[in-house]
Amino acid sequence: MRRRTFLGLVPVAGLAAVAGCAPLPSSGPASQGPPGVFRYAYELTPSRLDPHRASISQDGVTLFPAYDRLVHQSPVGEPEPGLARAWTWEDPLALRLDLRPGVTFHDGTPFDAAAVRTNIERAKTVQGSAVRTELDPITSVEVRDPLTAVLRLSYPSASLPAVLSDRAGVMVSPKALADGLDLDAVAVGAGMYRMVEHRRGQITRFERHPGYWDPAAAAAEKVEIHHIADAATRLNAVRTGVVDACRVPPALLDQAKQTGLEVSTAGSLNFNYFVLNRARSAFGDLRVRRALNHALDREAIRQGVYRGLATVSAQPFVPGYWAYDPDLGDEAIRFDPDLARRLLAEAGVGGGLRFSTVIPTGSDYQPLAEAIQAQLAAVGVTMEISPAAPDTMGDLMFVQERYDAMLASWGPRADPSMTVATRYTANGFGNPGGQTTPRLEELHKQALATTDPGARTAVMHDLVDEVVDQVLEIPVVFPEDVVVQSPRVVGLVPRLMHRPEFRGVTVR
Repeated sequence: MRRRTFLGLVPVAGLAAVAGCAPLPSSGPASQGPPGVFRYAYELTPSRLDPHRASISQDGVTLFPAYDRLVHQSPVGEPEPGLARAWTWEDPLALRLDLRPGVTFHDGTPFDAAAVRTNIERAKTVQGSAVRTELDPITSVEVRDPLTAVLRLSYPSASLPAVLSDRAGVMVSPKALADGLDLDAVAVGAGMYRMVEHRRGQITRFERHPGYWDPAAAAAEKVEIHHIADAATRLNAVRTGVVDACRVPPALLDQAKQTGLEVSTAGSLNFNYFVLNRARSAFGDLRVRRALNHALDREAIRQGVYRGLATVSAQPFVPGYWAYDPDLGDEAIRFDPDLARRLLAEAGVGGGLRFSTVIPTGSDYQPLAEAIQAQLAAVGVTMEISPAAPDTMGDLMFVQERYDAMLASWGPRADPSMTVATRYTANGFGNPGGQTTPRLEELHKQALATTDPGARTAVMHDLVDEVVDQVLEIPVVFPEDVVVQSPRVVGLVPRLMHRPEFRGVTVR
């Protein structure tokens, strides 16, 4: 078994434990896949293939092989050159992008500054955009010359280079957009692989793009992403040689070891949490939100559901990450059911609070949901559990606002201001109901306007303190995942952002 990798932080995000799985045989893979084809089992199906309207950050796992971004991310989440080979702040309201020459989209269309303008304008205005909030500072894109684009801002945004390393920085062929192609049916990007097949909920296949600007990144001739929601099924797929790698929750650690394959754990910023629609149910009352925090016995969840392979934090970040405030402590999430009952009574719902929670289908989240349901019931709160297909969760909670709460995992962002903008601001896509606080909005503006690292850290600590004090969400745990892979796999490394990328990954 390989050593755990923490990337300077804490464990990778996991999914809840899987109960009742029979032990796996100790034999290795029954077969090997075709040469040059890397096959990965991923727990999620993308919500949609349109990169600007895909509703969850984890969709990038399936989208990024085909869609290159202006900025890339290192394994520890630092911005790196992508389609923009360099970027420079000309002033606080002007970010110049120096673009990579000789790049073409999969349909032969040249990539240039005009393509950048077309994509950013589209991402800001297309109906159902999931990245509109992240691109809000940009008022226009100046095409200075074919390889120079200048993003003009209405207010400072120190996080913008990091923003462009996620879905907001994806570049789609302008010709495909002009032709009105259905981007939920076909992917036309400039990435290292062309998407040649997508069967929703089953498999996405890619073939190497021969004209890609970084040939070493497309190390495998072909890539397959097998969308398998059930963790035990993913593990068995690696054991039997159907796929080459996957990740599973801590409950399957022993079974993973029995496969005889390479097993490791790694760290990320991903965590399991409650999204509350603070405009629904009684969640607009701070006392109710604080009561839920104190009703949860996170240590019992950590031990019982995750076998101790998880970290508890009151903050949306973890110790070791620069946005984490080491002076804050965890008093806000101290397990105190008596205090929870008093707060509920003060809020006028001591006679019983009932709310609906949507969770992903499959075995990964059910044990966590049931543990939380039981702990809330002990203080007189009834949590109704409604499973839904993982790829529909974002639409159900953030677009339709059909549920009071959602229990899911948060796909981290390359900059903490992106998390704040998406989850806590009034217009944030991931903030159903739009409830926020004036102090948070002001601190968010300060964090965006501050470029000095020390000063920005201090502002971000104040902002995190406001999130915790006002219970703008309820973090549960930062669980670990177990990564299982065939010894054939080369180049698959853990990533702070919890989204596996397949740059440089191949099989022997």
